[in-house]
Amino acid sequence: MTLILLSQTLSIIVVDENTREPVPYCAIEIGNFGGYCDEKGFFQIKLEKGKYRIKVSSLGYEDYIEEIELKGNVQIKIYLKPTGIKLSEIVVSAKKEAFKRDFSINTIQEIEKYRTLPSPFEKDLMRVIQVQSGVVFVNDFSGRFSVRGSAPFENLTILDGMFLYNPYHLGSFVSIFDLDVLSSFQFLKGGYSAKYGNATGSIIHAKIREGDYKNYKNLSVISPLTTKFLLEGPISKYSSYILSFRRTYIQEFARLFNFDLPYYFFDITGKVSYNFSDITNLGISFINSEDNLNFSNIVSSNWGNRGISLNYKTFWRNYLLNSYISYTKNFIDFQLFTGAFAVKNEFGVLANRLDFEYITSSWNINLGFDLAFINGYYRSNIFGIKINREGTPSIISTFFDIKREFNKLSLNFGTRLNYYRLSGYYFKEDISFEPRFQVKYFLSNVLALKSALGIYNQYAVGFSTNNLQISSFYFWVPIFENLSPIKTPHIIFGVEGIPKIGNFEITLFLKPYFNTVELNPNIADINNVDKELLKNAKAISYGMDIWFENRNLEFSYTLSFAYSKLETDSLWYRTSYDKRHVLNIVLKRGLFNGEIGTKLTYASGSPYTDILARYIVASVYPDGGLEFPFWYEVYSPRNSLTLPPYRRIDVYYEKKYKNVEFGLGVINIMNFKNLFVSFYDYSKNPPIKTEINQLPILPYFTIRSVF
Repeated sequence: MTLILLSQTLSIIVVDENTREPVPYCAIEIGNFGGYCDEKGFFQIKLEKGKYRIKVSSLGYEDYIEEIELKGNVQIKIYLKPTGIKLSEIVVSAKKEAFKRDFSINTIQEIEKYRTLPSPFEKDLMRVIQVQSGVVFVNDFSGRFSVRGSAPFENLTILDGMFLYNPYHLGSFVSIFDLDVLSSFQFLKGGYSAKYGNATGSIIHAKIREGDYKNYKNLSVISPLTTKFLLEGPISKYSSYILSFRRTYIQEFARLFNFDLPYYFFDITGKVSYNFSDITNLGISFINSEDNLNFSNIVSSNWGNRGISLNYKTFWRNYLLNSYISYTKNFIDFQLFTGAFAVKNEFGVLANRLDFEYITSSWNINLGFDLAFINGYYRSNIFGIKINREGTPSIISTFFDIKREFNKLSLNFGTRLNYYRLSGYYFKEDISFEPRFQVKYFLSNVLALKSALGIYNQYAVGFSTNNLQISSFYFWVPIFENLSPIKTPHIIFGVEGIPKIGNFEITLFLKPYFNTVELNPNIADINNVDKELLKNAKAISYGMDIWFENRNLEFSYTLSFAYSKLETDSLWYRTSYDKRHVLNIVLKRGLFNGEIGTKLTYASGSPYTDILARYIVASVYPDGGLEFPFWYEVYSPRNSLTLPPYRRIDVYYEKKYKNVEFGLGVINIMNFKNLFVSFYDYSKNPPIKTEINQLPILPYFTIRSVF
């Protein structure tokens, strides 16, 4: 432990001794004074000169006790040693302090809590999010989701400052995130502070943990379709590393069933950390993920994300500095029928942030500056119709956020100012002002009312073919000349509590979009496709979400309504993600030194457009023959029909024996027939409608070993 004498203020950062990750909401006693750290493990107090006994305690860690002599202002980094306390007890303790300090107690997610969710693949971040309240998932074969009525592309994913715009594998069935590498993630469903911008739906803010500074560790995971290896350990007394490599063997697995599926993906994720001192840390994080699919003369495609970031953290008295510079490239090369249908898309982001935070016992002031340069292109040749867009827009943003805690009231006010400029042929310029406001009123020590109001803008747009339900990616473009940025207020009211029976949250939300952007289903001018492809639209979403959690049960329910209309439409239509009702129940209990559990899911059917009738259009020759006959299809109004409800029950059992963890489970154990897609076989007369269902009964196993 290092002491730096600066002034008459004691500032403390508390971290895990092995991982060096912050220990949030730990209790601190200094002489006759006491208090709690914040979510970053930070604590600050003003004291007179003299000798003081410091005691730091947190469930899951040994108590730290030391006596110091205070002769001036001091910064201390305290390392807590982990013990064998159960995770559930740590979660209960942390929730109490999070309830007092955070706008929502259901934002910072505990990674360990979700490692046992049933999955034939590795435990996946996007699947974790799909069981949260306020979330509407697409289907079994997609990791995409809608949050409180927003389109899936309105969700922004940030990993250690790297912006990941297509964080999916395998028809978006699996994400590129490795839960074993992450220290924590925040899933912000709406009403988030001015610190976050360029996202109108939700924020996924994940952090890669630092490698173990004490011991070398190896982790291997084997499942039917993927294999993973993770290495971590110290480089020196002041530095560490963590590295994870994952690859799928889907092609080899499919051959067991005499089926050729020439597809694979891989991920490489890691971090190198160096501590210049007890109060200054430098981290280099990186990710490289890629998918490859090649059917001879039919499909040739590869897509992925590559990124690197440099993160610098330090603190002085009650000032914290957290800055990063990052570069991320999201790329897609997709071809059908030897290039007859071809799309290439690249969306690279060079980003820099300076983030200053001033913390006192009752005030928290956050000031920051964001600068992003986007370099990319969208090029397509769709059966001879060509589009070529490229540009280098830049976004400059400043933000400030002020949090003030009173006896029964917590206020959070901030604003974000953005300047967007796209130069060149598709010139676009925009200035947006985004005020944000949050308030939380405590009715008692275990019950609070809350509300959030704010304006949110988004300058990046993602689109894909509406009928491609298993698409792994969006094609991304910036806002250009004939489009306006996505703009919507978030209006949120709710109540939350932490009674002895468990933690709960009930929230009402309303998002009336001043403007959004949609793929145009009716391109009128084929000679002007680049300007006809995307159109501005109006939209509105509203509803309610409910969440409850205790040791053995997690319950989430979402009621969501989402409508939109293009600027050329006169009627409002249901969006493709307007499922109305989504219910998830996770039950778990200890059994034979392991854990047994089940996950039950019910969801209303998705809206869709179907073919109602068809007829032949042709010219008739005098002899009765037909010239250029073709079938003309008559469709229902857009999204006016609804698929049957979705039902699924999964079960699992997981147990740890010494250094090995075993997992067994069955997906869709009741074999519910959840409709995925239907189509007509026109080779038959009359045509026959064929239906394809989602996941059948699917048993699985996993083996995890740590050495």
